[in-house]
Amino acid sequence: MPSSWICSAVIVVGALAATAPALPQQMQPPGDAAMPTVRQPYAIETFGEFRKLIQLGDFGAKVQLSAAIAKHPTTAVGAVTDARGEITIYAGKLIVSYGKPDAHPDAYTAAAALLTVSSAGEWQSVIVDRDVTPSEIEPYLAVAAQAHGLDPGKSFPFEIEGAVASYLMHVNAAPTEGPHGMGLPIAITVVTRGDEIEGKVAGVYVSPDLVGIATHGGERTHAHWVSPDGTSTAHLDRWGLKAGAVLRLPKLRE
Repeated sequence: MPSSWICSAVIVVGALAATAPALPQQMQPPGDAAMPTVRQPYAIETFGEFRKLIQLGDFGAKVQLSAAIAKHPTTAVGAVTDARGEITIYAGKLIVSYGKPDAHPDAYTAAAALLTVSSAGEWQSVIVDRDVTPSEIEPYLAVAAQAHGLDPGKSFPFEIEGAVASYLMHVNAAPTEGPHGMGLPIAITVVTRGDEIEGKVAGVYVSPDLVGIATHGGERTHAHWVSPDGTSTAHLDRWGLKAGAVLRLPKLRE
């Protein structure tokens, strides 16, 4: 697929260095910083709320990326402030893609309006043995997780490498400057769709208490596509998998 729209304005930070500057992590008011209060497994933390993006257009800064990655998360998904781009951490590497090919700040000085971070000490690999349609993705992840020692009633990160099928994905480009709410666009976006694309997927499967916070309402997953070379990323609105893809799940139950 054409990649100029997503690759021309990308900031990539490699393996997270131990020397990364540690800034104060919480930028949001204390009332929001405690969402949710229940301790999540795999060090899952969420900054900002999906439902506030949808209902209020709240793309204000919730956490500085330099502070979020100071704990060395392995997997993360989120959105840049002011509806300007997408944030992903895959295998410990940070990728930030913007919808407009303008000059952008270094990733360590950027901030997230929404971000869910997580850490898996070890991974176990599962070969996807059949094509999985978009409508089957969440049930498939739940069944695969349970079959490999995880509780699908709880949150966990996942990573995938292989072919993504029947996909629709976007990168935020700018705020709408208009009303927000259910059925209205969250932001002005650059959209790409197709039948099949190679790449990687970083995501979180969340417990019911994080639905609407880390994910869209009514959805248990928040997932981002990453290009095969690891230089660009996009939010996956709809996606399936082709047989032969490799699903990585946390190896140890927490």
